[in-house]
Amino acid sequence: MLFWGSASAPYHVGIYVGNGQYVHAATPSQGVRKQALSGYFYPSAAKRVL
Repeated sequence: MLFWGSASAPYHVGIYVGNGQYVHAATPSQGVRKQALSGYFYPSAAKRVL
C-alpha cells in the first residue's frame, strides 16, 4: 500500500501493482484508475501487506 501525506494522517492511499504502477480512486468523477508513479505525486510512505 502507498500513502500520501504524513504517517499519522495520510490523505490518500493507493495499492502498488508492480512495474511502477498503482491503482487508486483518483476522484469521484474519475473513479478507480491505474497510474504510473511520478516524482510530482510521489507517495510519502509504503507498507507491505501480506
